[in-house]
Amino acid sequence: MSDFNYDSYCGLYCGACSIIKAYQSGIKDPFACFWSDEAGAELKCHGCKTDKVFGGAAEFGGCAKCPIRACAREKGVERCLSCPDFPCQNFNPHTDMAKYLFDKLPHMSTIAANLQIILSEGASCWLEQQEAQWKCPDCQTDYTWYANHCSNCGKDLGDRKPYKKTFDKSVFQIMTPPDPDQLFNKEVVYKLEGMDRVKPQKNIVYSVVQENDLLLDLYLPPDLLTDKKMPVVVLIHGETPLPNLKDSGQNNSLGHLIAASGFAAVAFNHRTLMQGAGIKDVIEDIETLMNYLIDNADEFGIDKNQIAIWSFSMGVPFGLYAGIHNSPSYIKCMVAYYGFYDFTSLCNLLRRTDEDAEEFSPVQLLSQCQDKVAPILVARAGMDQIPTILNSLTNFIGAATTNNIQLDVYNHPTGVHAFDLFNDNPRTREIIEKTLEFLKRHLFEL
Repeated sequence: MSDFNYDSYCGLYCGACSIIKAYQSGIKDPFACFWSDEAGAELKCHGCKTDKVFGGAAEFGGCAKCPIRACAREKGVERCLSCPDFPCQNFNPHTDMAKYLFDKLPHMSTIAANLQIILSEGASCWLEQQEAQWKCPDCQTDYTWYANHCSNCGKDLGDRKPYKKTFDKSVFQIMTPPDPDQLFNKEVVYKLEGMDRVKPQKNIVYSVVQENDLLLDLYLPPDLLTDKKMPVVVLIHGETPLPNLKDSGQNNSLGHLIAASGFAAVAFNHRTLMQGAGIKDVIEDIETLMNYLIDNADEFGIDKNQIAIWSFSMGVPFGLYAGIHNSPSYIKCMVAYYGFYDFTSLCNLLRRTDEDAEEFSPVQLLSQCQDKVAPILVARAGMDQIPTILNSLTNFIGAATTNNIQLDVYNHPTGVHAFDLFNDNPRTREIIEKTLEFLKRHLFEL
């Protein structure tokens, strides 16, 4: 067994891991059965600190994509306890996400106690204790986190484990980021009468970058009065390797929804970091779009002085930058759904560097503008699959409060990333309703 390492960076004992034991012995507990049968995963791992780590299903990489493991290996520390930044945002048991995971995956609840033993008695002593803990008391056969009986002698192991619950497979919906193709086709779950009567003006060229047309779609209310100019909501999409996001189900359905609510809506394509653009490039595209709308407001029938920005996911820091930087008077309000609020966290997630990340981050701009910042509504997915998003939002809320910014915060306790597409429930519909009310309150002059 010298080829296996049962130590870990975070404090879990890999020697009781369902994946390792299934790989070693071919015997699968319920957790390993889920991965190999339902998720179609190849169960192959030699331990967290080795280079042969379980890759998991295509949608979720298991320990191979663990942010704690990646961080520790990048910093070259023996374990999280050795890191000068511990505890950090990657290792906070008090977040909503951590509490949720500990409830659904109870083996993770052993981390805190394990770390205490490592601190007080040392890692070698802890490993010896764990080896003894996870052996059948009758025949000394190893057993796993979610084994109910010894695979050798059949002894009931329920009282041996430090927790009584088994894992809840529904957790993997939370842990699995949406597939890009599935995400592209999903529509918002909230509908209004009249959406089917909205006829968008498609594929209007607003800019040309490196011989590529950047396009927008304009959605106008179905019962638009020709002599009345409409306030406009600009939709800013997030990051994806897929092209032409303005035509996604989300943007298309939101365009129809916003128009049916009495506004004009604009969905548009801009360059993305995933496609090799820099932060300044994306900002430039958004500024160009805004200038184009203002210059052509009369032709489009929109009110150039009444504009809102509604941004999503990794597009949020770009949308907020456009609304906060230089405090443009035509931006009357901003909406941000399940997004990052600083570029540093976003770049860290994408494993890239950009010298403009800190300077251009919305959270940094708040103190420079203060009372000139337009009202902001943020919607938080309590079960977001990207935990650093929630930390970024927490910092932004703190900065907004410190600088006395008008901020409305809506939390979706059971919402996943892109909850407006994936959580068809009353809380999602309530948040979207409140968002439309927020837009009406700030865009229509009383």
